[in-house]
Amino acid sequence: MKNKLITGLLLLALVQIYVPLSMIIKRENVLKSGEQFKFRTVPVDPFDAFRGRYVALRIEGDHVTKQGAQDFEKGRSVYAIIEVDDQGFARFDSITLSRPIGKAYIAAKTGYPSGGKVYLELPFDRYYMEEKAAPAAEAAYRQHSQQGKLDAYIVVRVKDGFAVIESLYVGGQRIEDAVKQAGKK
Repeated sequence: MKNKLITGLLLLALVQIYVPLSMIIKRENVLKSGEQFKFRTVPVDPFDAFRGRYVALRIEGDHVTKQGAQDFEKGRSVYAIIEVDDQGFARFDSITLSRPIGKAYIAAKTGYPSGGKVYLELPFDRYYMEEKAAPAAEAAYRQHSQQGKLDAYIVVRVKDGFAVIESLYVGGQRIEDAVKQAGKK
């Protein structure tokens, strides 16, 4: 009886270590060997009481044109196929229900359909910052994503449909560097 209890507790401890460790390893693997894409962003206001300060992101082209008679209801799992424009920025070309072969894609969920477009709920909508740097980062991000300026973007690594934000850029430099530079002034 005692051996079963000890064995059970050991298995439980291993599972508690394995789950977060596997999540970390998966993210690090994507950052190390995933394909890199730049997505333009637009501003949103942020705070999450449980996860801390972050810069809230909304991808400029977070939708695709509705294709034919196919109807994508909200919350449906899809694969968003990525294309890169002539300026080097990624956008979504189309969505499909089956995993694409030979094309870069992100696993996503459909949002609301509107006016011939299907909006996507993307797996990257927040860029987390150190608590003290977040307010300055939000200000820099807002400044660089105003109408007429729009020089804020994220670099995302993608591998097998899994996407991880590598960095947020404003005015051509990483947000962390922009915050440091603003602090020196």
